[in-house]
Amino acid sequence: MSEPKYLFILGGEKPLMFHPFEPGSELYEAPGPVALSGRYGTGEIPKDTATIRADLYRAMEHGSRRHFLDKGYYPRLFLTVFTFLGIYLFFSIVIRDPVPMIDELLLGGLAAAAVFFASERKALSSPKHIESLLSLRRSIDSSMFIESRVVDLVESWRDEALELGPASFYRDDASDPGLSPDERAEAEALCIMFANRWRSRPIVAELYEASRKGAPPGKILDRMFKSMGPDEAALVLAYLRLLACIVTVVQ
Repeated sequence: MSEPKYLFILGGEKPLMFHPFEPGSELYEAPGPVALSGRYGTGEIPKDTATIRADLYRAMEHGSRRHFLDKGYYPRLFLTVFTFLGIYLFFSIVIRDPVPMIDELLLGGLAAAAVFFASERKALSSPKHIESLLSLRRSIDSSMFIESRVVDLVESWRDEALELGPASFYRDDASDPGLSPDERAEAEALCIMFANRWRSRPIVAELYEASRKGAPPGKILDRMFKSMGPDEAALVLAYLRLLACIVTVVQ
């Protein structure tokens, strides 16, 4: 069995679930069972396990669908284009009608759409896709959640950032949390999930680069809190502090 993949629940008014079921994940091509290990912060055990598992099923099925559709996207696109051109040219050259182009375009478009959706259905009914769904569903069913100091740290840093606002960025930690090898593996996995969450938000990378170079980040912090909102911006600051712990260990 491969190394475990992590699931994280961050508590709060609106608990957040982080999982590895992004489209394109290697999990959908895994040759064997995938070990999933859940983590949550110290305190009450997550109660609504049925909802948690339903959310994980939904995320996994969506990611798997996108993965297998994206894999064959260009062949399906070329087949669709060739179908349209073939039908269009056939009816344009072989069959003459009093209203040129209209019938050809309509028939070509309908044929192309039929071929495209039929190829999507074929991709989603492939043995690989079905096997991936069943295997990952079993992995979710057998996953267990345990308390995590890494999640504790992120939740406390996020809460601190919510209380202090952008000023929390300048707060120095009294001591290094001293992550163990297992905790570091958790932290790395969670940082990857954070990075995926904000991959379309360049301001996060901008803030990280500014902090790494020692440039004054005040204006960037203000823009981030304004554009992303205090809850999300506070989570970004917690992410940067966790990332700093990993970099410190590497150095």
